[in-house]
Amino acid sequence: MVIMNKGYASYIQEQNKDLETDHVRKDFTLSLTDKQYSNLKLMAYQVGYKNAGDFIQSFVGDLTGWSSNGSDERDLADQWYQRAHGNGEFTYYFHYFLFNYDYDLDTMMEMIEDEDYFEEAYEEYSEQAWKKEYQSREDCIQILKEIAKNGTEL
Repeated sequence: MVIMNKGYASYIQEQNKDLETDHVRKDFTLSLTDKQYSNLKLMAYQVGYKNAGDFIQSFVGDLTGWSSNGSDERDLADQWYQRAHGNGEFTYYFHYFLFNYDYDLDTMMEMIEDEDYFEEAYEEYSEQAWKKEYQSREDCIQILKEIAKNGTEL
């Protein structure tokens, strides 16, 4: 009989529950040139994947910490993220704020219509930035308008 610690058992349960939500995301598309796509497929086939999508999904697992091809791979994916996109360390982005604090589409549209509500949210956003640069009011309003125009949740 295998005895599993509670933390690991909880992690496995959480992953199994999350697997039930696995589906093609409508708001996520990947645009590639023919050469990029051909090279991506070649790389995927070279290491035993059946298609490029599974290969990308495997990398996303390492990148997000959801699953792993090994601890080194997970660490290297994190290093890639920090090197390629490390300005998140210095800048607090409005998209991140909206997503992290669960602002839904209706609430974001309300912010466009109600200037006081936007100002309240913007003040919270700027306070959350704490010693980081953050986006201007005008940029944030433009972001809200683009999100509303697209009509999709973050």
